[in-house]
Amino acid sequence: MDGAVAAVESMEGSGLFNCGKGSCLTAEGRVEQDAAVMDGRGLSGAGVGNVTCTYHPVALARWIMENTDHVLIVGQRCEDYARLAGMEIVRARPSGGARKLYQTYKSDPKYSDKLRMVRRFRTGDTVGAVALGSDGVPAAAVSTGGRWMKLPGRVGDSAVIGAGVYADARLGAACATGMGEEIIRTSLSMKACEIMGRTDAAQAARGAIGYISRERGKGNAGIITVDLKGRVGAAYNTQAMGRAWFDHERGRILMRIGPNP
Repeated sequence: MDGAVAAVESMEGSGLFNCGKGSCLTAEGRVEQDAAVMDGRGLSGAGVGNVTCTYHPVALARWIMENTDHVLIVGQRCEDYARLAGMEIVRARPSGGARKLYQTYKSDPKYSDKLRMVRRFRTGDTVGAVALGSDGVPAAAVSTGGRWMKLPGRVGDSAVIGAGVYADARLGAACATGMGEEIIRTSLSMKACEIMGRTDAAQAARGAIGYISRERGKGNAGIITVDLKGRVGAAYNTQAMGRAWFDHERGRILMRIGPNP
């Protein structure tokens, strides 16, 4: 869990992805973030939604998991729990790049058409990590700014256990990215872990993406997986998906963006 959360926190703080400091904006020009974590031991997990008080909602999700018996906390109350967690309270504001892109969309005379296009295509860059501990227990973490120009108050798959993230000590761990509504409808991360119960991480990732492609069409999701033997997998039905993993045999980090598997 430490490793998965640290990986996600580094990406939240980079400003390079659609999470934390790089989050996309709602239709009102606000930053509203979602995140979740899950520890395979005892099916422990929690998510947070519409977070505006920190650039590290994944840390808040972990605190909720470890200090309450709740699974999902959203909205204004997230700040109260962030204070209890001892986190620095920072009003999440749009980055310069996000603000500029938002103004471009808003000033377009064909804004309504552009809005539909943005909602359809600019959905990526959610970040996540899966890991297997030395004790054999898998963990997963995920964080996102959501969908560009989303309706205020919308919560996506990254806050939902079983959809954006899942981990089970009997199966493995998975983390998803893409169109949150479709990922929630198909419980995609749980589906991948269920498949891992009878195969390896790579085949489970492909099986889960095959499932969402059959049920909801293509161009909507990607997933990363790790099984109980430490094998990793990744699959997607979009043009590309960035991913990286540590190769123990080669002793180095490997990275890929494409081609489509």
